[in-house]
Amino acid sequence: MHRKDPWIVQKANKFLERFCEPYLLESIQGDLEERYYENQSLKGKRIAKWIYLFQSLGFLRSRFKKRKKYSNFEAMFKNYFTATIRNLTKNKFYASINIFGLAIGMAAGFMILQYVYHELTYDDFHENKENIYRVQTNRYNAGELTTQWAAGAAGAGYHLHENFPEVVDFVNLHGSGVGISYENKYFELESPYYARENFFQVFSIPLIQGVDSLVLKGLYKVVLSESLAKKIFGDENPVGKTILQNDHRDFLVTGVYKDFPKRSHMNFDLLYSFDTYIALSSEEARTEWNWDGFLNYVVLQDGTDPEEFSSKFDQMIQEKVGEEMEQFNAGIEFVLQPLTKIHLISNYRAEIKPTGDETTTYFLLIIGMFVLFIAWINYINLTTARSLSRAKEVGIRKVMGSYRSHLIGQFMFESFFINLIAFSLAALIVFLVFPAFNNFVGNSSAYSWPDAPFFWIGLTAIFFLGILLSGFYPAFVLSNFKPIAVLKGRFAASSSGNILRKSLVTFQFLASVVLITGTFAVYKQMDYLQAQDLGVNIDQNMIIRSPNFRSDSVRNIKDPIFKNRLSNNSSIKGQTRSTAVPGRSADWNAGGIRLITQTDAESNQYRVLGADDQFMDFYGLEVIAGRKFDQSFGAEHENVLFNEEAVAKLGFREIEEALNKKIFFWGDTFNIVGVVKNYRHESPKQAYDAMIFRYMETPNGYYSVNINTENMRESVDQIQADWEAAFGNKIFDFFFLDDYYNEQYESEVKFGSIFGLFAVLAILVACLGLFGLASFITSLRSKEVGVRKVLGASMQQLLVLLTGDFVKLVAISILIAAPISWWLLQNWLDSFDNRISLGVMVFAIPAITIILIAVVTVAFHTFKTARLNPADTLHDE
Repeated sequence: MHRKDPWIVQKANKFLERFCEPYLLESIQGDLEERYYENQSLKGKRIAKWIYLFQSLGFLRSRFKKRKKYSNFEAMFKNYFTATIRNLTKNKFYASINIFGLAIGMAAGFMILQYVYHELTYDDFHENKENIYRVQTNRYNAGELTTQWAAGAAGAGYHLHENFPEVVDFVNLHGSGVGISYENKYFELESPYYARENFFQVFSIPLIQGVDSLVLKGLYKVVLSESLAKKIFGDENPVGKTILQNDHRDFLVTGVYKDFPKRSHMNFDLLYSFDTYIALSSEEARTEWNWDGFLNYVVLQDGTDPEEFSSKFDQMIQEKVGEEMEQFNAGIEFVLQPLTKIHLISNYRAEIKPTGDETTTYFLLIIGMFVLFIAWINYINLTTARSLSRAKEVGIRKVMGSYRSHLIGQFMFESFFINLIAFSLAALIVFLVFPAFNNFVGNSSAYSWPDAPFFWIGLTAIFFLGILLSGFYPAFVLSNFKPIAVLKGRFAASSSGNILRKSLVTFQFLASVVLITGTFAVYKQMDYLQAQDLGVNIDQNMIIRSPNFRSDSVRNIKDPIFKNRLSNNSSIKGQTRSTAVPGRSADWNAGGIRLITQTDAESNQYRVLGADDQFMDFYGLEVIAGRKFDQSFGAEHENVLFNEEAVAKLGFREIEEALNKKIFFWGDTFNIVGVVKNYRHESPKQAYDAMIFRYMETPNGYYSVNINTENMRESVDQIQADWEAAFGNKIFDFFFLDDYYNEQYESEVKFGSIFGLFAVLAILVACLGLFGLASFITSLRSKEVGVRKVLGASMQQLLVLLTGDFVKLVAISILIAAPISWWLLQNWLDSFDNRISLGVMVFAIPAITIILIAVVTVAFHTFKTARLNPADTLHDE
């Protein structure tokens, strides 16, 4: 062929030159040329050239294709890849167990890490977070710690700023607790606070409208969150408008800030200017030492050591109020809480919102790591156990010239490849179950996928760490085989390898036993708490929050109307009013209370609850000495009731001794007319508090209503109608007491649920490994089983023989895990005032469960091996 040939023929030839192996090209082109000339003479030149083209395309097959010349690296990679694929397809069962186990472990590890990341990164968005600390206040009485406040002494921030150059700035916050309205429409508020004017200069909350140094400066100024502004004003510009606080006080809207991030221990609907609070209350609110309920944040100078700085507090307190404290035999302590740690380390009185738990968070991190390690151990165990079957492969490779480094590279590549598949599968699992998991841990609206680069860098690091941990030991073991011994059939697994494998299996089940014991104990403790006799009736009680009025006189008018309407409501069984309801501590914490005959140094702190004369009967509280409140006695506002704990604090051995004693209470004198039996006002988790009940005709706080639950919807609708008849368009805000009370267990229940979920995953992954290991090891012992059967061994004896080794490992795991579990659970249970005792059954039931799971896991293969016909297993012999 030459240049005068048709264009199509020339192109076909060029294509063949590029595609075909050179040594095949000449013969292919020769054959095509011969046919071309034949077709040209028989069918014409035009048809012949198209036939030439189609026949050329017929050589587009791999056997004619030019072979690519690989570099050494490419050749090695291809060899590793081919060997890995062959090994995986040849051993699908074991490969599936490895990949599936690793995928579950990685998915569990990822979700735990995501949860832990969320908990550890609260308030991380503040620019000056390293220097901002909250001042937490501890109150002491007679040397005993009586109250720990998140919102503590009013003047804590002020005095620290005044006395120490290390404090460059401070912020005060105080809860408002009053409602707002705009154009005669009321709005429900979750968390309104008064804030010092520099709030937006200290905290990194962006203002959408307004100037950070001005929005809270002066009297009657308010800044709204973006969502609240939208709710009140819609698309209108709120700045310059006024809202009505508590029905009679106008506040000028000076700014709008972006809603607080979910990962913040703060969450305010709106912020009033702190100067307004001072004007409405007292100038002492800036500096007072014994006025609690104020959040104090200080900004320290760069480089200040908080611990060294905190050591100066005692001397300052002694100089300022030492004599006063000694007079009341009291004490005060300030503790600096780093801003970014508050969410996890703080759970004190008057927190802004529910906090997390540091111990729980790190516990869950350990559990996640356990699951991941168990999955990696599975890979190590199965790979090294199968070393016998891969010994010949290694021997032949060595004879063919492979160095040990090449073999290590191959097995590390195999580990990488399996981990990569497992990682991809884990990502798919997480993608599918993440929303359900998010909901399961109870924070569905609080967090989403991590957004920080270092989280993903950490996850990648864990991936490669997994490759090293799971791949290095099998690679080291398999590459160490002696080719002569292997090829002569004298190879046997080393005793050290067996010991290591058994140790790893033991660790797997040790971790599983710890987890299942922990889960069992957590649920047992929760059952114990919820079965406790609370001493107070919380069932079928609907609680309505009191509306806010400009004065008590208005309340006194409206309250009887609502009360009378409820009395005429057939779905209502009873009602009462109080400043607090069971389920949380009474916020009224009063110090300096003593018998009138005692000195100030003998005074104590008590929780005080204001209630009407129906409170005791309504909640089923038992008055064990004296009498309950009864208006027929007259002048009940001068009387109080003490509970048993409070009587003991007064120094009486017998409760009757307290009756008719007079107490000094903030300048007034009250008479003790009765003693109430201790009851669980907060929860059985905590010790009984010393409580005083003060009579109030219309206490501000809560209306408690016992309703007929048969027609719940109708009952609630009727109560709302009664409410609107009495209070007009005031917000009807209610909840059910049993739900409110049980919210106190929410963190423990959540902890138990997550603990249980990952315990199940850990056991599942461990059993997957055990299942694979049992399959392989029992297959190796098939000839031994055949011989024993020929010699008369029964099925039972064979089952005991084959399962015995695994059961021994599980038994060893249980023995080691028991003291570890005991120590961990003792530490966890110490946080409860009422707790279960760690009896034998707490450990025995999980131990028996894990043994049964292990036996069932290996039973399939052992039973299958024990049933084999000796003629089949011994025919090679």
